[in-house]
Amino acid sequence: MELKIFTTFKTIVRTGSFTKAARLLSYTPSTITFHIAQLEKLTGVPLFEKSGRRMILTKAGEELIPYVDEVLAAVKKVKSFQYGIATYQGTLTVGAPESLLCFRLPPLLQRLHAHAPRVDLRLRSLTSRDVVAALSEGQIDVGLAYTIQERDKESLAFWMFEENPVHFYTSVDVAVWCPNFREREMEINEMPLVTMPYPGEIRQMVDDYLRKQAISFTNMIELRSTQTIINLVENNMGVAPLPDYAVRQRVGLGRLSAAQSDPMTVTSYYGVHRNKWRSPAMNLFLEILEEESGLSGGEALLRYGEDADAANRR
Repeated sequence: MELKIFTTFKTIVRTGSFTKAARLLSYTPSTITFHIAQLEKLTGVPLFEKSGRRMILTKAGEELIPYVDEVLAAVKKVKSFQYGIATYQGTLTVGAPESLLCFRLPPLLQRLHAHAPRVDLRLRSLTSRDVVAALSEGQIDVGLAYTIQERDKESLAFWMFEENPVHFYTSVDVAVWCPNFREREMEINEMPLVTMPYPGEIRQMVDDYLRKQAISFTNMIELRSTQTIINLVENNMGVAPLPDYAVRQRVGLGRLSAAQSDPMTVTSYYGVHRNKWRSPAMNLFLEILEEESGLSGGEALLRYGEDADAANRR
């Protein structure tokens, strides 16, 4: 029995959807269905049942979750066996957009440091385009970036890391009178839009959204620091489009509030140069990223040069 059927089951449970699991794992819907059929044949009981348009866990499916967790944990322990016998040394250079570097990577880098305290980390805050250029030129070992679109560098390989919601955020005081961004044809002059400058995938996505809604701002504040954007918005300086992971703590503390808007999603990837020698520390960090993504690794999701959406459809 192949381990990937357990990963498929866990991904469906985590995402709540066969379709989302297929997209994240880069499988066809028929492959997802086949994996679950294999698992149901192994267990001898149905694991999912249809409820309207959704597939929900049966009672047996719910009871299977801890057993699948044990299988995947055992695999992790086998992979981690090398941690106790290998000596990690040297330097690992990681590049990522400032939002990921500041708010998403620290716990993962902490895990890396716990296993490899002798490794010197070099962290570089870069735009997604600069991440790709730095990987191509061998200036960084591992890069994280948002949507991959260009088509001229076959030497790079990327794997999907995760999908994250993006909302407009403002202070709780401003939220009381903040416009509803689901509405159309508005000119907003009571507050500035606080945002990253070009180029930037989140900026492009938000501009497309505002254009579709025919919403314009009289004033705008542009700066590259996500942390400074958050500080400005928290101090009643306007409204800012931000990934949820960057502001989750401040929302929980009641310092920021999400404005009403249609959902937006940004996808992040991690990648390497195909021809670059992978040090033990580099392999360790790639395993941590793979584990955090909840995906099964293996062949690269896409080469740099492929369209991300096309790769996701495979």
